[in-house]
Amino acid sequence: MNKLLVYLGVIGGLLLFFSCYNNNKDITKPTADGLANISFRDDIVPIVTSGACGCHINGKTANAVPFAIKDTIYYGAIQSRSTVFDKMAKGADHPGEGGIFFTPAQAEIIKTWVAQGAKDNYVPPAITGPVTYTINIVPIYKQVCKGSACHGGVGPNLDYAKMVSDKDQLSQMMSSSGANGHKGGTLSLDATTTSTFLAWIAQGQIL
Repeated sequence: MNKLLVYLGVIGGLLLFFSCYNNNKDITKPTADGLANISFRDDIVPIVTSGACGCHINGKTANAVPFAIKDTIYYGAIQSRSTVFDKMAKGADHPGEGGIFFTPAQAEIIKTWVAQGAKDNYVPPAITGPVTYTINIVPIYKQVCKGSACHGGVGPNLDYAKMVSDKDQLSQMMSSSGANGHKGGTLSLDATTTSTFLAWIAQGQIL
């Protein structure tokens, strides 16, 4: 009798476990309302900074573009790779080493976000203090613009003098979030990047 009770208890526990597992899977599936209101920072960034893209977090791999280091998230570096994420979500291989895959729910969210324009819906607070090239622009340039396939690599290196001389082009680029003005093609620039550059330009491009 005791063995029968133990056996029934085990079977019941397994049924309960798998029932909860399936319910959890259903809960995590994106809803139609959720897909219609995807937030770059609330939905996309958590996917990229927890799990599949771990090599890009906290400098775990030297040749991986950092998406986050400690409490700092490089939103521009994430958003600028929307095309890569879209291809991976549709089944393409990770461009680097290793078999990296998104879950079906993550893939659906990423594909929908890209189809909606891969936008950053965050509205940064107004910049009221001074914005300088040395303190504000250089860190953005190093994280968002530099790379072997970008500026400082196959593209021209940009310094203070070059950015000042290309003021009109920079203004066009930042005003359109990267859709216009970039000679190397369309970019996806986050709101913090564009607002900082525009404030710097408006303040006279202080060194």
